[in-house]
Amino acid sequence: LNCRRKARDKMYIDNREADYYVVEQDHYFMMGDNRDNSYDSRFWGFVPQDYILGKAGIVYFSFERHYPLYNWKKKIRWSRIGKTLR
Repeated sequence: LNCRRKARDKMYIDNREADYYVVEQDHYFMMGDNRDNSYDSRFWGFVPQDYILGKAGIVYFSFERHYPLYNWKKKIRWSRIGKTLR
């Protein structure tokens, strides 16, 4: 699967225009650490669960989606940032 956008409001999968894509069960989207300039699932597709090694170790950032962005003091969950995960 090669999914990328060539034009503003169009999505292409394997160089064919598509309106939607159904993700297979037990497949995950992986985003690179440089969102705008990374080879990640937007380039090479969704990753099967069997290919994933390890697990998360720390909460890098956490926010409450029910608050609007302008209310960032309530939106950001400060108490979770930096917590280690078991």
